[in-house]
Amino acid sequence: MEDRNLNIESIVPVIKKASSWVIIWSIVTFVCGILAIVLPLTVSFGIALIIGCLTLVAGIAHLVFAFQTRSIDGFLWQILVSMLYGVAAICLLVNPLLSVLSLALILATFLLSEGILELALFFCLRRFRHSIWVLIDGIGTLILGLLMIRQWPPATPEMIGALVGISLMLSAISRGIFLVAFRALNPAEAG
Repeated sequence: MEDRNLNIESIVPVIKKASSWVIIWSIVTFVCGILAIVLPLTVSFGIALIIGCLTLVAGIAHLVFAFQTRSIDGFLWQILVSMLYGVAAICLLVNPLLSVLSLALILATFLLSEGILELALFFCLRRFRHSIWVLIDGIGTLILGLLMIRQWPPATPEMIGALVGISLMLSAISRGIFLVAFRALNPAEAG
């Protein structure tokens, strides 16, 4: 028990120092959540476009890497990987609606995983005051993931942006409240 208190005492100053950045992150995340709810279709297609562009850049990088390291075994495989990235990027960029629908399934899986991890985090932090917000975030995110899986394929692409917005706002609120409360603690209160 004494060892645990010593660890908490050493962590509190670090969290207090970094928490102002986390609070800024929470505010930015909350604003992004609002934008995702207000402009769900734009956010949905924007996410698909960004992932398509990133995939294209990764394909080009694989191609460049293949030619720079052609003396090493695996040149053909690097070319094939580059082509795979290129085809995926073209599919994402040419048909954004299909991209949004397939990304919805990936996002649903992500939200389910995040919800489970948030619940595990709550059980690690449950002795802290206001840790209930981490539990609320975990349950809310888990519910959003289940909703997305249950309603896949989504009736409208706007649903994806709205659910992402709700998830972002839940995370921002839970982190903001929890960190403000934790920041106010003295090391003796934290343990």
